[in-house]
Amino acid sequence: MDIETIVAKARAPQQGRSKASFERMLVTAEQLMTERGSDEFTLNEVARHGKVSIGSIYCRFDSKDDMVRVVQLRVLERVDADVLAAIAAVQAEARDLTDMVHHMVQAVAEALRRFADVMRPLMLRASSDPIVAAIGKRSYARASNAVIAAILTHRDEIRHPDPEHAADAGYRIVYASIARYLGFGSSIDAAWEGDWTELKVDLGDMFAAYLAMPPRMPATAT
Repeated sequence: MDIETIVAKARAPQQGRSKASFERMLVTAEQLMTERGSDEFTLNEVARHGKVSIGSIYCRFDSKDDMVRVVQLRVLERVDADVLAAIAAVQAEARDLTDMVHHMVQAVAEALRRFADVMRPLMLRASSDPIVAAIGKRSYARASNAVIAAILTHRDEIRHPDPEHAADAGYRIVYASIARYLGFGSSIDAAWEGDWTELKVDLGDMFAAYLAMPPRMPATAT
């Protein structure tokens, strides 16, 4: 199975009753993951809480794994739309590189935080499910490409000799720091360490400074 198969499964039926039933299945599965902080639920629970028959679930999904992947795809479509809209707004309003970077970090961090409760169990699952991992990587690439493109509109302010590399490397570090704070890919016990506002400001400062300063030259062998 590949991502395109999951995309096809995510398409809602056109008929009214079937469409409503399909939506209840996925909304219920997402709610269960959000409430429990994991994907530890059964399809029978989805049927009971979502008021759909177990037979109708198996008409749409071969397994719980299928359902979780479709839930992830739909969640990340919402995350992507939120993040991309925020990036576009920042790009339109930023006065200079430093202003853009600080507002970009703020926008991406807040978008991820809004979806943290449901993204956390999906990120945990990515370590053991290659399809979930691939869907997540595709979503990350969309945001990363948009951030890099926005930053490069201020290319003349970047002092790194490879602006594309600098924008990519800086964003990877920013994302990894935000993801760790939110507990993505780790236990919830690792989340919420430190002050959220300070983290965003610090990340903005570090990213902007990295872009605005020439890199340290490597030491030459003697």
